[in-house]
Formats: sequence, C-alpha cells, structure tokens
Amino acid sequence: GHPAVGAFVTHCGWNSVLETVAAGVPVLTWPMVFEQFITERLVTDVLGIGQRLWPHGAGIRSTRHIENEIVPAEAVARALMAFMCPGGPGDSARNRVMRLAAKAHAAMAEGGSSHRDLRRLVDDLLEARGAAVAGGPKSVQG
Repeated sequence: GHPAVGAFVTHCGWNSVLETVAAGVPVLTWPMVFEQFITERLVTDVLGIGQRLWPHGAGIRSTRHIENEIVPAEAVARALMAFMCPGGPGDSARNRVMRLAAKAHAAMAEGGSSHRDLRRLVDDLLEARGAAVAGGPKSVQG
C-alpha cells in the first residue's frame, strides 16, 4: 500500500488479488499451482489489472530449482521494465485497478455494501446467540 510501489508480483492467490485491488496497484502474475492459473486469467484477461510475468505457453513457471525450467531473473527484470515504462501496459492496468480500488473502498466505508453486510452478519450472530441462551436447557433443581 506504499505510494512508492508501482507494481506487485503475485502468485495469484486470492488474498493477494484482494490486497492489490484494495491498494490500487497493478500486478505482474506468477501463478504456480491449482486455481492460481484461473485467477491469473481473471486478473489479466478479464479485469485487465495486470500482465503475465512469464508469457503464456513459455514453459513451466516455478520457484523450485529441481523442475525443468524456472523464470529467469532477466525475464522478471525485462517484464517489469516493459510493464512500468511510461505509456506501457502498466499505465492502463493502473487506471483500471484504481477504479476498482475506489469501488472497494466505497463498499468497505461506513454505509457501503460490505460494511452493511458485515454489520448484518454480526447482528444475526448476536441474535442467534441470544435465542440459544434464552431457549437453552432448563436447570433441574432437586
């Protein structure tokens, strides 16, 4: 969330995506397993808030040296420089993610949809707890 951060390299875990949207920071994607590849498509192809760090179809993407290919440091540097270049793909991704960030902040603000839903959940839980306590087992005196 620091203003000096121009882009975020992410493995495309869902929490990372939520954090980057809330911070309004575009991403370079580096998924490794499971649904992370689907999330990468959402981030790059649907939302347009990032770009693949390792081009689609360029080989296995891994952080483990025992696999056939790893993402070379030079490829990371090259992708980052191209992404951050003025007028490059990072600019349009940054504009889109800033619009999403504004919507996320509005939802979380007092009276926003997420704030109201959380308040409703807490109220429902307190009501259910109160009902359980009031209707709980009767003590037997003897």
